Amino acid sequence: MKSSTAAAPSLLRVWPPRALPRRGTRALAAALLLVVLPAAARAGGPLNLASPRPSVTAARAAAAQQGRLAARIDSILGRAELRRAHVGVEVADPATGRVLYARDAEKLLVPASNLKLVVTSTAAHLLGPAYRWRTTVYGTGPVEGGVLRGDLVLFGRGDPTLSGRYGATRTSALEALADSLRARGIRRVAGAVVGDESWFDGEHVRGEWQGYDLLWWYAAPVGALAFNDNSVDLRIEPGAAAGEPARISWEPRTAYVRFENRTRTVAAGRPQTLDLERGAGPGAIRAYGETPLNAGPRTESFAVDDAARYAATVFREVLVARGIAVDAPEVRVVSDPARSAAATAAPLAERLSPPLPQVIAPILLKSQNWIAEQLLKTLARERRGEGSWDAGLALERDFLTRVVGVDSTAFKLRDASGLSAENLVTPHAFVQILSYVRRSPEQEMVRAGLPVAGRAGSLQSRLLDLTGRVSAKTGSIGNVDSLSGFATTADGRQVVFSIIVNGSGLSSARVRAAIDDVVRAIAAEA
Repeated sequence: MKSSTAAAPSLLRVWPPRALPRRGTRALAAALLLVVLPAAARAGGPLNLASPRPSVTAARAAAAQQGRLAARIDSILGRAELRRAHVGVEVADPATGRVLYARDAEKLLVPASNLKLVVTSTAAHLLGPAYRWRTTVYGTGPVEGGVLRGDLVLFGRGDPTLSGRYGATRTSALEALADSLRARGIRRVAGAVVGDESWFDGEHVRGEWQGYDLLWWYAAPVGALAFNDNSVDLRIEPGAAAGEPARISWEPRTAYVRFENRTRTVAAGRPQTLDLERGAGPGAIRAYGETPLNAGPRTESFAVDDAARYAATVFREVLVARGIAVDAPEVRVVSDPARSAAATAAPLAERLSPPLPQVIAPILLKSQNWIAEQLLKTLARERRGEGSWDAGLALERDFLTRVVGVDSTAFKLRDASGLSAENLVTPHAFVQILSYVRRSPEQEMVRAGLPVAGRAGSLQSRLLDLTGRVSAKTGSIGNVDSLSGFATTADGRQVVFSIIVNGSGLSSARVRAAIDDVVRAIAAEA
């Protein structure tokens, strides 16, 4: 192939210069040179006619780099542990929109907790960083001489922060409300404490959540009046000697819990079989099985069966402890909006939650399922006037299709947390969501809330060789492992990726190791 140095003279000899006026000859020569010379020379830059054009060189380098990335990822996904699994991967440059690698990226896969990217980005878009929940205490009668002549109503609007996660103790928020009532001069409630959960609908758990999961904090009931993640925290340790029951205590120490201990301490080295189950009636928890003498102490967070009654019971106990007597010994619960006194009763005290970014943080960093579901129903109530899963999921679908631009066939949503195995999302859809999160100022709270490799959240002990260079949402339920987020490459660019593995039949530890190797390949070669 001839170089362009030979091409120019041949073109100029088409019309002999002597046949044209001198001025026209110069103009024509200049025009022809602009056609044949590379762009760098036309712009006044250095000209090297012996080398490929810079744009061609860059394209070839990018293609080679993309080829290396594909080869590395394909090699990892070809490992024996993943050959029978369903794997979807997409890697893209969010600055250009160019896809750097894709494998089954348009396949619908179960996402596990990667789904939390949907509810948090939707909330960031619809509610904004200043949003706070309100929990209000109402009185159904007048206050006379320090006595409330009626019931005291604890009215919830879905606040997930009435817990030790957001206070010095588990009951700090309820104590602050009680202190506000005392500051108004209230020393006695002539009626009862009422827990009002009517702000949300009556569906507390999803029908497809597994029965055993419903016993634990990660599948706790979702409701408008919520306290301590709607769970009781039990500390479990062996008895002092073999044959004795395990020592089990719980916080908060409330009369709502009716505990039955059927456990036994056994010799050191024996299997640990101790477990928990529901007993008969509200608040009943039964412990059974064996724990060896050498077992260390552990804490289990057991989901309550009636969240509003639990919150109201603890609030009554806090009132009494803070010097406010309550005449009625039993609390009541209101679930029907038609029976709620909130519309007509006088507000006596109110608590504002921390702002939305502080609520999104544990959803992403710690993968807190229950807070994600509380957030979804809050969105539904605030934007659609109906605190239900159906209304919340409709808002998510609208956000994904209308705002982010995700194809409506690229996802199926059943909850906010990813606990349901009926959720389905494509890796490409997650790349679209994350690209939107990256470029939208309102999504800063989502970016800031993501786990960071080697530093924070569920990635704190993962990808230590890429500390600070990967921020991503983890995900894991039975036979599902996923990771979607951002990675900084060796040359300092940020790329977005989504990796979802379904049906491997292997332990999450083995699948996560392969996923992490894919991320290492992305960071090195993308």
